[in-house]
Amino acid sequence: MRRPGRLAAGFALVLATAFVLVLGACGGAGDSAAGARLVFDGDEFDLGLIRWDESVERTVPFRNDGVEPLAVSIVKVRAAPDAACGCGVEGTEVRPAEVAPGGKGELVFTLRAPEGMKDVMEEMRDRMLVELASNDPTRPQRTIAVIFTMGGGSALEGGGDDP
Repeated sequence: MRRPGRLAAGFALVLATAFVLVLGACGGAGDSAAGARLVFDGDEFDLGLIRWDESVERTVPFRNDGVEPLAVSIVKVRAAPDAACGCGVEGTEVRPAEVAPGGKGELVFTLRAPEGMKDVMEEMRDRMLVELASNDPTRPQRTIAVIFTMGGGSALEGGGDDP
């Protein structure tokens, strides 16, 4: 005859073993600080106003909260599904190329508001998705959003000598 207490104890042992194995496979049982850690203060960043036909450089800061050097790359910049036009990003860069543990870096965006758009609208707010890759073992791929407003008159408005 089987004993109910013995069966329950065996089941509890199997369940506890399975939990420890799953926890270990997910990295929860090891050193949680191992490797590099890419940290942003949010997932969406407002880069401000870019006047028509003006080229500006704007940045998104990040830090490495890990114990190993961090390498980040911008894989792709694409229009968000709710983007007004998906234009305006001329170039991207990550500075520095490698961020020491405890150090800071920045994603650099060169933005330009197309001059041809100023005849169509006064201002336009756009949203771009930035796909990133890094050596952060907890999240090697991630996507952030950058938003910016294009327009607001020309950069020379109010200061020209037009007849």
